[in-house]
Amino acid sequence: MARLILIICAIGLVWLLLRRALPRREADDRPGKREQYTPTVRCHICGAYLDRRLARRDQTGYCCQSHDDHA
Repeated sequence: MARLILIICAIGLVWLLLRRALPRREADDRPGKREQYTPTVRCHICGAYLDRRLARRDQTGYCCQSHDDHA
């Protein structure tokens, strides 16, 4: 039983040392990550979230194209 605990501790120690030794890859370094993100806004009439480029801005905030004539 003591050997099993010793083996598990040795494997854990090797794993921790390898995690520290290997360089970490930053999440923002992935190619194309920034291009995939598009900011969203909430329609003040129905509450739906939509791409900011598709939303219409009025006096009270953003709204959907379908609500644009109602606002």
